[in-house]
Formats: sequence, C-alpha cells, structure tokens
Amino acid sequence: MGEIKLSIAEGFGPDGTWCEVGDDLHTISIGDAEIRLHPLADTVGWHADYFNAGWHSSKYESVPPEYRPIVAAYVDRVADLFDGLLQEADLREAAAEGGPRAVDALVRRQVHLADQRHEALDALLRSLNASDGALPAWARTLLHDEAEHLNMTREWLGSAAVAYHHGSAGHRPTTIFGGICFEFSTGTVDLVSASV
Repeated sequence: MGEIKLSIAEGFGPDGTWCEVGDDLHTISIGDAEIRLHPLADTVGWHADYFNAGWHSSKYESVPPEYRPIVAAYVDRVADLFDGLLQEADLREAAAEGGPRAVDALVRRQVHLADQRHEALDALLRSLNASDGALPAWARTLLHDEAEHLNMTREWLGSAAVAYHHGSAGHRPTTIFGGICFEFSTGTVDLVSASV
C-alpha cells in the first residue's frame, strides 16, 4: 500500500507529469501502464487504479487529447480479453488435465475472447468515424494495429486447433499478402495497409 501511495504522490505531485482524460487524471509514461485517478461520485475523493496503456507509448502517443476518453474506454474493455497466443501444446496440456471437455472449453474461451475483442474494436471504429465515414490518420493506424493483433490471435487459435486435431499444416506464415481485412458494421480494416 505504501508503494502505491508513493507512486500516486510522485505521479501527481508538483514534479509529476499527468494529463486529463475526460474526468480522470492519468500519469504520463512511456510504458504500458499508467496510474489513473477517477473522481468518486458521491463523495470527495478519488479511486486509483492502473490504466493498461501509456499515452506516450508509440501505440497511443498520436491520439489527440479530445479522443483519449474514447480510446481509454476501448483499452479498459479489452484489457482482460487476451490470454496469449494459443498453441497446440496448450491444447495437449488441457487434454492431459481434463480430457476432450477441457480442450473444448479452452478453445471456446479463446473464441469468445476473440469475439469480444472484435465487438470492442467495432465499437471503437463506430465511435471514431466522422459523420462522413472518414477517419483521421492516427485512428486508421490504431485500428489497423488492433485488427492486425486480433487477426494474429485468431490465426494462432485456428492453427492450434488444426494441429491438435489433424497434425501440422506446415509453417505458420510470418507475412500476410493480399487483401485481408476485417468487416465491421461501419467499414473495414485492411490488415495489409493502414487504410480503413
């Protein structure tokens, strides 16, 4: 507890660097986590937690301040929707511990997490779309990166399931060529270039 108090005092003290994100205050860091203070509704005080991103990291530094609350809501929504890249060994381990039902449960969980991430990305795209459907360059890049990561997760999931049930299907590609994209309710995100 003392370490958290010290981090808050350093981050939000006179020498600290912080920014406003909607009603919240965030320390500014180049890492993958920041301390966030959220005002409590019915009392004078703040709730402190960690925000799983950094506004000065390469991924989020180009997000304009007025769009940070929208992006922060997305980051919060997807924070627990990634368990790593599933591999055949993970399915074999599940089978050894719990048989076919454990394998089925693991795959279904991964599919559910990927579907939830797709829905969150779809909501982010809807929130960032202008009335004419145009997106600024920073948003196209962010959406592309997120869609690319989701695609990689789904590709590993499919490869693991195929390898577990039917054996290796050859080496997993390291580069994707072609017009591969994700379809969303208000547009598509191309996985090859940062165009939306």
